[in-house]
Amino acid sequence: MSNEQDFSGLIQALASENKRFEAAEKLIDAGSSAVEPLVSALKFDNWRVRGNAAWTLGEIGDARAVNGLVEALDDSVPEVRATAGRALVNIGRPSIGPLLKLIEKRDCRAKGLVSCILSCLGVDEAQRSIPKPA
Repeated sequence: MSNEQDFSGLIQALASENKRFEAAEKLIDAGSSAVEPLVSALKFDNWRVRGNAAWTLGEIGDARAVNGLVEALDDSVPEVRATAGRALVNIGRPSIGPLLKLIEKRDCRAKGLVSCILSCLGVDEAQRSIPKPA
């Protein structure tokens, strides 16, 4: 699959019970060239597309997906939030900074999930509460 390849058909197939695995495999095979279209798919109306896009991004493991996946932690569908969290764990260390910023927000609905993700990434409670320099 070339960089100019149109990923829209594969991304739409992420909503299909019959085609989602094949579509995800092709997107994973495309690697970094599929990251931007998949990050955009995290905002689609269909929650299955959002969840499967998050899963696929986690399998690709590209740090450029971190900000979109962090935003997906606030998704209205619990399955999408959980899948985005798993993807952030798969991506690893690049996820830590944005997650620490998110957990500092008073209105963060996903604080429990973010704490769990940070724990999976090896960030303990003490490290999360270290005051940041002004």
